[in-house]
Amino acid sequence: MRLPSSLRSRKRYIAFRIIAENSVDGRLLWDAMMRSLSSLFGEIEAAGCEMKLEEFDGRKGIVSCKLESLQKVMIAITLIESVGNEKAGIVTLATSGTLRSCKKKLGVVS
Repeated sequence: MRLPSSLRSRKRYIAFRIIAENSVDGRLLWDAMMRSLSSLFGEIEAAGCEMKLEEFDGRKGIVSCKLESLQKVMIAITLIESVGNEKAGIVTLATSGTLRSCKKKLGVVS
C-alpha cells in the first residue's frame, strides 16, 4: 500500500544537457552522478537524496530528486568533469515540480 500524497516527500525535476564530443551512455552517466554526489556529501546523504535518472537520450536528460536535496544534486551534477573515459560537462537547463513541465522546458513534446 502506498503512502497518501500528503505524506510523501516532494520531488523536483532537473533538466540538463551534456557537453561532450560524443554521445554518452546512460549507465556511465548515472555512475558519474552517484560518484560525484557521494564524494561530496557522503553515501548516506547520497542515498537520502533519492536521485533518479528519469530520461536520457545521450545528450539531454532529466533527473529527479527530493525537494530538500535539490541544491545538493545540482551542485554534484554540475561538478562532473568526465563520464566514463570521456571528458564531459553538465549544464543545468531548468528545474520543475512536475515531469511534464520539465519536458516542456527541455523541448521534449509529450
